[in-house]
Amino acid sequence: MSANKKPAKKAAKKAPAKKVAAKKTATKRPGTKKPESAESAPAPKKSEVTLAAAKGRPMLQWVGKRPLSRVTAFPAQHIESFNPVAEDTESTGRLYHGDNKEVLAHLLANGYRGEVNLVYIDPPFDSGADYVRKIELRGVSAVAKLKAEAYSLGEQVQYTDIWANDNYLQFMYERLIILKELMAENSAIFVHCDPTKNYLLRSLMDEIFGQKAFRNEIIWWYYNKMQGNVGQFAANHDTILVYGKGKPPFTKIQVEREAATTQLKREWDSASNSLVNAKDEEGNLILHRK
Repeated sequence: MSANKKPAKKAAKKAPAKKVAAKKTATKRPGTKKPESAESAPAPKKSEVTLAAAKGRPMLQWVGKRPLSRVTAFPAQHIESFNPVAEDTESTGRLYHGDNKEVLAHLLANGYRGEVNLVYIDPPFDSGADYVRKIELRGVSAVAKLKAEAYSLGEQVQYTDIWANDNYLQFMYERLIILKELMAENSAIFVHCDPTKNYLLRSLMDEIFGQKAFRNEIIWWYYNKMQGNVGQFAANHDTILVYGKGKPPFTKIQVEREAATTQLKREWDSASNSLVNAKDEEGNLILHRK
């Protein structure tokens, strides 16, 4: 997650327990630096931050729905400061590590309320899967598995994207409320999702920001990842929901391609019941330009 304090431009939020970034204007010349040591910094203190109630309609209901009227702000783990645009400006980015809700509360309590011009978040999709990374182990086969474990010794779970529906809604509800408090007048928020939960997230956004705050629904189509014989229309896209406070500025974006993009051709393999790279009669991969 990143946040901009005027005149900085961008803000974004990452999935839980990931690195979080925030921009704030600084008086010192830009450049990478480490935060002050714990010995020289004052003792951290927590504080209570009040939040406005969501009053939009319609209102989505779920088991265990809890209004969020206040949040406790604790000191956030500031990893480093950096120049986010690689230009000779006084805009300084801040990189945080921690739960995004706690970092958002910290930003609210430290001068960012009503100061963020743009928010982009890529929250959990509730994909029903664990996301793992490959790791190297000395002297142990990477394909060996422990008893009762679903993953090999060469894999490490990074985060789990498996939710009970009510827990997912409460998770998103609380963070969207805090994000609204951070947003400035004439600002915008972009929420990246997919067909799994986009209809519920739009209802949450309507409740928190109001239906009139809806600006657009952007379809991100994957032209090079077509599914094969799945017995239904294929889901080859993500969705980005756009809401605004006031009248956020809009700049038309149009980028000309210098050359066609080369992609591997994909096709459905009924034997493995999955998508595979297409090959010609001689076994060579088939490329196409788009």
